[in-house]
Amino acid sequence: MGLCLEAMARTRNDLVFDLCTALELQSVELPWDERLNKDVCHVAVNDDRAKTDIRGVRFHRYAGAFDTVLVDGRIRCVSLPDVWMHYAAVLSLEELVVLTDGLMRRDRRLRRLTLERLSNDLAQATGFRGIRRCRQALRLAREGTDSSYETRVRLVPMRYGLPCPEVNHPVPKENGKGCYYLDMAYPQWKIALEYDGGHHRMQWKEDNRRREELERLGWIIIKVFYEDVRDVESQEKLAWRIAVRIEQVTGKPVPLTPRRTLEWLADGRRWRYAASR
Repeated sequence: MGLCLEAMARTRNDLVFDLCTALELQSVELPWDERLNKDVCHVAVNDDRAKTDIRGVRFHRYAGAFDTVLVDGRIRCVSLPDVWMHYAAVLSLEELVVLTDGLMRRDRRLRRLTLERLSNDLAQATGFRGIRRCRQALRLAREGTDSSYETRVRLVPMRYGLPCPEVNHPVPKENGKGCYYLDMAYPQWKIALEYDGGHHRMQWKEDNRRREELERLGWIIIKVFYEDVRDVESQEKLAWRIAVRIEQVTGKPVPLTPRRTLEWLADGRRWRYAASR
């Protein structure tokens, strides 16, 4: 906010902040992206004539109109559905899916949008660079996630021909008081994928107690760490770990497919065919 206010003080023109700047202003986790310099403020305009030479500001021109919101009563930025659409020209499909999930967190304090809202806004948008990628991202995105790494883990088994796990699957506790929510799960096989980002000692103890109870309830827990998703080789090993567990439960071979791209997985023709079956 300080950087934005300083930039606003250096010009008489109205500045509308966009992309990573707008995400930070609206408390949304940033996707991985090396194309945008996050040390400067990014500003959206509809006309090249609105671009001026302001230290610490980079302008982005868009042909289509975009909605804006006011943050802290002083700083205007692009609304999140339009930020999401603008980002489609910058991000890989995987990172756009990560951003889409990040806008729809399970925690109500962090939830900004719904899948329905994004779908409706996209349907009303005119052709823009990245519109196809937005449609693909919506097919792969899920509401109710807790972290960007959970999204990256969820996409791994799909790349190797395994089903997409459910997000935050509820499991009633033994004492009947509330539920445990599994990061990702295959309820039909009682297999769960739990991402471990590293915790303090007390959280580690609680996680162990939780795991013991889930195992008593018949669940198989696969712990996943950052190292399991950091590169292609690690992701394939994770897919094999999941496949082996499914084989143990079903007693049937679960061969992996060659690694698929997310674009292949999000192909609209395949989704329409699956829906019609």
